[in-house]
Amino acid sequence: MKVDSSSNGASAKRLRVIVAGAGKMGAHHARVVTSLGDMASLVGIVDPSEAARQELLDQFPGVAGFDDLESAHQSVHGDVVHVCTPPELHQEVANAALTLGCHTYVEKPFTPTTSGAEQVLQLADEKGLKVCAGHQLLYERPALEAADLANALGSLTHVESYFSFRPVRQASGHASLMRPDLQLLDILPHPTYTLLRFLTDAVPDAATQLKALEAGPGGTIHALIRRGSLTGSLFVTLDGRPIESYLRLVGTNGSLHADFVRGTVQRLIGPGVSGIDKLLAPYLLSWQLFGRSTRAFARRFIQRKGGYPGLTELISAFYDSIDNGGPSPTSPDQILETVRICEQVGRELDPPNRTITVTAPKPDALKVVVTGGTGFLGKEVVHSLLRSGAWVRVVAHRLPAPWQRIPDVEYVASDLASSCGPNVLHGVDVVIHCAAATSGGFDQHQRDSIDATENLLRSAADHGITRLIHVSSLAVLQNTGRRPMRSDGPTEPKSRQRGPYVWGKLESEKRAEEMAQELGLDIRIVRPAALVDYREFDPPGLLGRRIGNVFVAVGATREHAAIADVSFAAEAITWMAYSFPEAPSKLNLLGPGSPTKRELVARVKQANPGVIAVWLPRALLVPLSWGAMGLQKILRPRKAAVNVAKVFARRRFDTSDIELLTPKIKQFEPAHIRPDLGLRRA
Repeated sequence: MKVDSSSNGASAKRLRVIVAGAGKMGAHHARVVTSLGDMASLVGIVDPSEAARQELLDQFPGVAGFDDLESAHQSVHGDVVHVCTPPELHQEVANAALTLGCHTYVEKPFTPTTSGAEQVLQLADEKGLKVCAGHQLLYERPALEAADLANALGSLTHVESYFSFRPVRQASGHASLMRPDLQLLDILPHPTYTLLRFLTDAVPDAATQLKALEAGPGGTIHALIRRGSLTGSLFVTLDGRPIESYLRLVGTNGSLHADFVRGTVQRLIGPGVSGIDKLLAPYLLSWQLFGRSTRAFARRFIQRKGGYPGLTELISAFYDSIDNGGPSPTSPDQILETVRICEQVGRELDPPNRTITVTAPKPDALKVVVTGGTGFLGKEVVHSLLRSGAWVRVVAHRLPAPWQRIPDVEYVASDLASSCGPNVLHGVDVVIHCAAATSGGFDQHQRDSIDATENLLRSAADHGITRLIHVSSLAVLQNTGRRPMRSDGPTEPKSRQRGPYVWGKLESEKRAEEMAQELGLDIRIVRPAALVDYREFDPPGLLGRRIGNVFVAVGATREHAAIADVSFAAEAITWMAYSFPEAPSKLNLLGPGSPTKRELVARVKQANPGVIAVWLPRALLVPLSWGAMGLQKILRPRKAAVNVAKVFARRRFDTSDIELLTPKIKQFEPAHIRPDLGLRRA
C-alpha cells in the first residue's frame, strides 16, 4: 500500500466516494463528486501509477491516494467506488469494489463480455448493492426532451442512432493511446444504449434481437436491432464527416431529431401530410435549429460547464437511488443488452478466428524497418517498398486496427521514446525512420521525436545496422530571403519560435547526425516538403486555413508552394533505401513541378464545392502576428510564443538536387537487391 496524503474526514451523512483510475475520465468523475455538495465526498483516488495519481491529487487537496483499491477501502471506508480504469480492468475492479461492500459506478464500456457483465451484476445482487453504468447521454438535455416528447409521436416506426467521430491521435497525460478500432468499441455503448432505451420504451414486453450487423472497412458499423415489431438502426463511423451524434425518432404522428453535439431537439409533431405542412416543414426545422442551437451554445458559454454533459445528472441520480433505496438509473437489462451488442460488434471487427499471416522474406529481398509506418508518409513508404519486392516490418507506438494493416507486413508495437524492443531491428538491412510527434507541446516532441531518435540509433548500432534514413522536414531550414534554400544550407537558428513541431524536427535531425558519427552509422537525411495526396486532396497547413465555408489562403496567388505528393515522396525514399551509396547525404524532397497557390486553392474548391476562397496578403499577417504573440505571452507566459508571420513566410528552395534525381526515382524498378550494395545481413 502507498498513501499519498491523509483523508479529508468527510461527514458521515455524505456518501464516501473512491475514484479508481486517475486518467481523464477519473478526473471528470472526481470533479463531479466534489461538486455535489452534501450528497457525496471524494475521499480516495486509486491508481497504480504514482505520477498519474499525484497529478490528480494535486487538484483535490486533502484527498487520499492509494495504489490499490483494498488499501483505499481499509483506510477511508468508501461507500461508492467509481471504476474509471482502462476497459479491460472494469470487471476485475468492479468485482473487487462489490466484494468490499461498495456500491459501484462503472464507466463505459461496462465490461468487454456479456458473461463478465452477468458476473458483476450477479455479485451486486447477492451483496444487495447497486451498480450503475456510464450511460450519461440518457441524462443529457436532448435525450430527456426526446423522452418527454416520444408519446406525442404516436406509434414509433423508426429509431435511428448515429455517431461519427474522429479517433484520438495523440494520447494525453499518462494514458496510452488506443488503436482506432478499440476507440470505436470504447464509444460504441453511447449510441447503442441510447437506441436501446427508446426501443425498450416503445416496446417494453419483447426481447431485443440483433438482426443484422456489418463492419465495413475504415471502422464503419451498420446494425439493425429489432424489439418486437419495431426495428432500429445503429450507425457508427470513424470516417463520416462532419462530427455528429444524434437520435432520430419517427412515429405515426411526427418525428424528432435529438442532436447531442449541439444539445438541441428539432421536432415536427403532427401528421404533416397536407400541402401547407410540407411547405412549412423546412422553415420550421431551420428556425428551430437556429434558435435552439444559439440558446444551447449560449447556455454552455454562460454556465461554463466542463467535462461530459449528463455525467453530473447521472451520478446524482445514482446517489439518490442509494439514499432512497430505489432502482439504479441504469437497469441490469439495459446494461446487459448494451454489452451484448457491443461484444458482437467487437467480434465482427476482429473475429476470434482471424489470423494475420506474414510472408517470410525471400533470401535476396531487401529487409526494411519503417518506424511510424502507420502514419501518412509511413504507410505510403510501406506500399512503395512492397511494390519493389522488399520485406517490411512496421514499428508503431500501437498496433493498427485490423482494417488498417497491410498484407504481408510484420507489425511490431514499440514505444521508441522509452526503449527499442529486442525484436524491432533484428535481421534487417535498412531503417527508415518516419516516426515523430505531430502534435503536442515541447515535452511531447522531446519525447517522441528527439528521445525516440536517440534510442533508435543506439539500437541500430547494437544490431550492426549501419544504414538509416532519417525523415526530417523542410521547415528546419533557415529562410535566407531571396536566395533559394539548399539541402546543405543553414538550419533555423531560433526554431522554438516556429513552434514545437519545427523545434522537434530540427533537434532530432541534429541529434541523428551527431550520433551517426559517434556510432559509425551511415545516415541519409530526407526533408520532405508539405505532403499532399492528390488522390484525396487535403490542403497543406502552409496554404491557409478553412474556417467554416471559407478558405483563407495566405500569400500571393502566383507564389509557388513547396509541396510534394506523398506517393512521389515514398518512391524517393524507396529509391534511397536501395541506392544508398549514391543517395545524397541530405535531400530537400519537393515534388517535381511545384504548383502555384492559385492552382492549389482551385483543388480545394474542386474537392469542396461551395467553398469561398479569401486571400490574406502576407503584409497583413505581420501586425496580426504581433498581436497573436502578445496574446500568447499573456495566456501562456511560460511557453514560447509562436511567430505566425514567420511560419507563413515565403520560402524559396533550390530544387536542382531533386530535379536531377527524379528520372532515377521514376525509372527505378528493382527486382531484388543488387549485389553491388554489399548489404550486411544481421
